[in-house]
Amino acid sequence: MSRSLSAMTAALLVAALSIVSWAADRPALRVGDPFPSRSLPRLHGSSMKIPDDLNGKVAVVHFWTDWCGACREEMPSLEALYGRYKGRGFEVVAINVGQTKAQIRKFIDDMKLTYAILMDSNGEVAKEYGVIGLPRTFILDRHGIIRYKIVGEADEESLRKLLAGLL
Repeated sequence: MSRSLSAMTAALLVAALSIVSWAADRPALRVGDPFPSRSLPRLHGSSMKIPDDLNGKVAVVHFWTDWCGACREEMPSLEALYGRYKGRGFEVVAINVGQTKAQIRKFIDDMKLTYAILMDSNGEVAKEYGVIGLPRTFILDRHGIIRYKIVGEADEESLRKLLAGLL
């Protein structure tokens, strides 16, 4: 029993060190950085190039998955903010990490979400952006500059306060 526990502990340590090593190789996106340009497929057809297709708009770029409890709680809040501010040049872009179209579509339909849903099916873009935990949210100004970076969950009130100075 103790031998298998030691082997499991060693395997977990190696995995943790690999993640830390991987993250150290990729500079994290910071507040004040321009958001890196990347094109991703939409759930319903064409693709979107971020931040180019958001030029002139304040945007929330939200990385998520349906098994993430905090993501499940945030998505309706993002929908409420989108409904409230879309007429003022506000967009929400939710990037699903690693799930199939069928899984994403079911979740979106159940939640009745209307904002842009993009797919990062193999997690490559999330890795490029230094996203190693979900949810991860970036708030961009009208020029594609990162103004806020949220690691973990954010409630609707907090997001609204952050957006107030940008809209």
